[in-house]
Amino acid sequence: MRLRRLPWGRGPRRAGWAGLALALLLPFLAVPAAEQPAYAADGRASGPARSQTRNPARVVAEVPVGDRMLDLGISSPTTDAPVKWVRLLLPKGWSKNASRTWPVLWLLHGGGGNHKDWTANTHVEQLAAGRDVLVVMPETSGCSSYSNWYNGGTWGSPAWETYLLDELRPLLERDYRAGTARAVAGLSMGGLGALKFTAARPGMFRAAASYSGAVHPLYRSPDGGFSGPDAVKLGALTCLVDWKRLWGEPGYPFDTDDPADLRQQWLWKRNSPLEQAASLRGTPLYLSYGDGTTDGGPGWSWGDGDRPPAPSPARCTDPPVHGTQDPVERTVYGMNQELRGRLAQLGIPATVCASQGGHTWPYWERELVASFPMLMRALGA
Repeated sequence: MRLRRLPWGRGPRRAGWAGLALALLLPFLAVPAAEQPAYAADGRASGPARSQTRNPARVVAEVPVGDRMLDLGISSPTTDAPVKWVRLLLPKGWSKNASRTWPVLWLLHGGGGNHKDWTANTHVEQLAAGRDVLVVMPETSGCSSYSNWYNGGTWGSPAWETYLLDELRPLLERDYRAGTARAVAGLSMGGLGALKFTAARPGMFRAAASYSGAVHPLYRSPDGGFSGPDAVKLGALTCLVDWKRLWGEPGYPFDTDDPADLRQQWLWKRNSPLEQAASLRGTPLYLSYGDGTTDGGPGWSWGDGDRPPAPSPARCTDPPVHGTQDPVERTVYGMNQELRGRLAQLGIPATVCASQGGHTWPYWERELVASFPMLMRALGA
């Protein structure tokens, strides 16, 4: 039996909210300003990284990990770190010199995670083995929120959206036979990333899946639980940085009683799948989340064979209220309930599985298996 490591760190589960912390990153080495891409007022790269006239990302290491796995060390000033890693699961027949390309599934890690999480905690290698698909699992930071950081209005590094979509993506397409048919999925913070990328870049991804995603950063708990901004602030304590570096301040009704004081709420909304839900129209969507009740476990496991049993549709019980055993998933439940309602209001279809469950890997692997056929259909794999 393999150790199931939680997404926000190694070893036993930490108390509190590191798994839902939407914000923050341990300080990295300073990068000269001349090496950073230019940014528009809303944080989108407007300089070389955005236009692709110059891609500052470069591969500094290739490390084979078995026959079908390759780790790449990437250096880019946009990450504000010396090296960030990306793990590739390679399809049959792949080589850097192949005459063809392969469709791509991006898998995004959660808070505190890295590029090894999916292979360490799930059977994704076996799941993808029979598919004609390249799986890309990038490392960001433990609290990146897959966002370009506001940094008091100066922007600059880290700029995770720019790095992944405008630097790493074209690098893989140029040198590692990644095709232009793409799908994206992620857990917790990665669920936020998967849906916010899909909304921000309509047409870039053919399908998107979120497992226990932190999909509503401006969520207000109606009954005394944590709200979205609370999680950002607690994440800042965990990561030892100023929480305002990520998206600035959310303004009313969170830190002020003045309805006119919205501060940088526009940026919180720009990075919110719920607020940008209209831009998800036309993309096949999969949402799964638990209610915070963990009695009985997921009721599913991979088993001993090479292929898993299909998760039963009966697992999706659609609990009418949240539980209290897992406070992280309790908040995730509220966030996803509101996103689900917004999608319905807009007439945007989505496959939704709301179930009893907590914020842990056994549930996420179950939902990866359940959503995998949808993701592969979208890719034609």
